[in-house]
Amino acid sequence: MEQLNYKATRKEKGFKGFLTNLKSLPLVFIYLISTYLISFASEIIIGYAMIFTLSPTTFKTPVMMTTYTALAYILTFTILVGLPKLVLRNNKTNNKPNTKSNPFKKFIKLWQVDKKDLGIISFPTFLDITLSLITFVGYTFISYLLLELFKNFSWFQVNQTQDVGFSRYLVGFDRIFAFISLVVLAPIFEELIFRGWLYGKIRKKVSLVPAALIVSILFGAMHGQWNVGVNVFALSLFLCGLREFTGTIYASILLHMIKNGLAFYFMYVLGF
Repeated sequence: MEQLNYKATRKEKGFKGFLTNLKSLPLVFIYLISTYLISFASEIIIGYAMIFTLSPTTFKTPVMMTTYTALAYILTFTILVGLPKLVLRNNKTNNKPNTKSNPFKKFIKLWQVDKKDLGIISFPTFLDITLSLITFVGYTFISYLLLELFKNFSWFQVNQTQDVGFSRYLVGFDRIFAFISLVVLAPIFEELIFRGWLYGKIRKKVSLVPAALIVSILFGAMHGQWNVGVNVFALSLFLCGLREFTGTIYASILLHMIKNGLAFYFMYVLGF
């Protein structure tokens, strides 16, 4: 199994490793805020562009909502991954000064990632499938414990219905488009962005536990609702664990698809 090059933390343990984590927090915070702002901006840009081009009613149809989801994810991923690579390539083509004497290029390199950082090296294996099934059991148990704990707070609505952007009463092709958006596109792109780009960047700066917690807190917060946030926080911990153990995001994508697929089945087939 391939592993990330965690040069910032592998050689430094104990108190020295703790200090390394602290020194890296400002940059980690910048990565977090950037991920949130770029994701939010991409949704706004694509959303308003489609509303102005179409009509609000047409925009809310399943096929257009699926298109919106795909375009927003692609724009976010392109900005985070493609833009730094493009800027550095243009810099190199124009024979600009090297990184040491060019602060702008040095700053852009902080955002640069390769396939290993993203966890998309090699191909999915049978081990990825096995681990995704095993960790689903662990995620379900931990999620249940957290929800049982939080439901003791008066402000926490454990049974609040998740807003998935689609009507709960879809049939035919409309249901297929919802499936594509929720069970295919969301797991792939969210893993590329959160357990790929974000975890890959943060894990090089801090140790495993802080990296997994930081990514999972943001991932939970970005889902908006408290009960959903707690649930996907637990999910993200296992997704980060899979990324750490396998060195790729394939098992994470599979686990994410299993979770979303079961939720889709309960919502649209069983009507829960």
